[in-house]
Amino acid sequence: MTNQTLDFVLAASTTTGFHPGVTFFALWAVIIGAVIGVPIYVIRQRRERRDRR
Repeated sequence: MTNQTLDFVLAASTTTGFHPGVTFFALWAVIIGAVIGVPIYVIRQRRERRDRR
């Protein structure tokens, strides 16, 4: 290996890129939960209100 190739391999092995942490996944869990949960909540509220009348 030439010196330039060795430098490239070393740089590639130490570059970590984007590795999100726990906060990133928690935020997306909240967002996905809201997207799924809010319509269900609204539908249930409307049905309960309609049934009370």
